[in-house]
Amino acid sequence: MTIDLSTLRDIPLFASLKTESSTTSAGEGAPTGTFTLAGTQEVTHPRGTVILRANEPSHSVCIVREGGVKETQSTPEGKEVILALHGPGDLFGEVLFDGDEVAPTTVTTLLPSRILMIPRHEWNNLLERNPGLERTLNTLMNRRLSEAWQLVRMLSRYTTESRLKSALVFLVDRWGRSTPNGTEIALELTHRTLADLTGASREKVTRALGILQQKNLIQVIRRRILIPSVDRLLQEPT
Repeated sequence: MTIDLSTLRDIPLFASLKTESSTTSAGEGAPTGTFTLAGTQEVTHPRGTVILRANEPSHSVCIVREGGVKETQSTPEGKEVILALHGPGDLFGEVLFDGDEVAPTTVTTLLPSRILMIPRHEWNNLLERNPGLERTLNTLMNRRLSEAWQLVRMLSRYTTESRLKSALVFLVDRWGRSTPNGTEIALELTHRTLADLTGASREKVTRALGILQQKNLIQVIRRRILIPSVDRLLQEPT
């Protein structure tokens, strides 16, 4: 598959790529040209599609072009726990492995998503040809660590309401979209998804959502959560 770098201008990871041909159409400061990755596919998935399954073979590095996915694991009791959320420009899959070809987590789309799937050997060749890409990758992994720490801190909070508030702020940082009425989290969030993210039961999350709505801290419209004021949400005692 030949990829036009101008279509990847919104992904910081590719800013330093060397190209196989030069073009001038991408604009000043944007990546230009093309590069070829044999065996690479770009696939569109509907919401709720399982892209990778934990403990099953996986041979690709995946990049979210549009949409978003969640990484999950199941506890011995069968409860699903969300370990990470990835949006446009994020990587998942074997980029985090150390020579292993088995997926450590299950990856499922949160909304209709377009995924670039690069064979692992092609990805390794790309890294060897582009040292700048590896440096940028390290920066992205540092951000991933920071987000994982945010999730750990959220789970340490005592009440479901306080955990839910932390989760909403976490989601706003990545998925927030400004509207005339506040900040909308641009994901369709079921009570189950929020329960898996906060480590609480669905029933407790439903009650906590009701409390936040009664306090006018959030509005729920067709599974989309609107936050009139993020500052007020943060400042409201729980």
